[in-house]
Amino acid sequence: MRNVLISVADPVQCVVCGGEAGIVPVCRHCREKYFSVEEINSGTCSICGRKLVSEENVCMQCRSEPLLKHADGVFPLFPYRLWNTILLCRWKIEDERALSPFFAELAAKRLRQIEASYGNFSLVPVPPRPGKIRKKGWDQVDEMCAFLEYRYGFCVKRILERKTVTEQKKLDRLHRLETCKNTYVLKSNVNEVSGCVCLIDDVMTTGATAECCCMQLKESGANKVFVMTLFTVD
Repeated sequence: MRNVLISVADPVQCVVCGGEAGIVPVCRHCREKYFSVEEINSGTCSICGRKLVSEENVCMQCRSEPLLKHADGVFPLFPYRLWNTILLCRWKIEDERALSPFFAELAAKRLRQIEASYGNFSLVPVPPRPGKIRKKGWDQVDEMCAFLEYRYGFCVKRILERKTVTEQKKLDRLHRLETCKNTYVLKSNVNEVSGCVCLIDDVMTTGATAECCCMQLKESGANKVFVMTLFTVD
């Protein structure tokens, strides 16, 4: 209700074109033009899911320094640049929670595509830093998964926990790789994982977080592990 009143009194500007938007800072025209969820596997790397430039099937990064060894498929929605960096900052850092259902709707479309191609799976969100929800009151990935669970009917299993408080964005690729193995673990009350699961995160940068979580899930019994992120750094 607070967001509705604010949007009426002081209309939100679209982060793409600068025009008038509603509660979500993306107007209808820009949603249709820039946020349509394309079909999976359309010119993307078969390992990391990033858009291919001139390569075939596998990008140069995955050919020279393969990292994602435990993921059976990675499916990002959009590249992390231009207005997408602004949207993620406003959602994640500035607590603009009206973006949660917006991102959940986009994620649900991609997940339905994965489901149609590979069969049913459960969703496993990448957990936040210890104490984040207690301090801020919410976590963006957890809230998006709540919409996916209660509005779109996906099965969500919050079975991972994060052991360290160091922010991954402050680490370079080398340090992320060095620390990732001890960062994410299965919760102590979870004995094993069964069936197929899809890891959910907001953005993939180096892929270290995804690889660590996928490794834990595979070693705990998951048959297949997919990864779905809103954005990917290309």
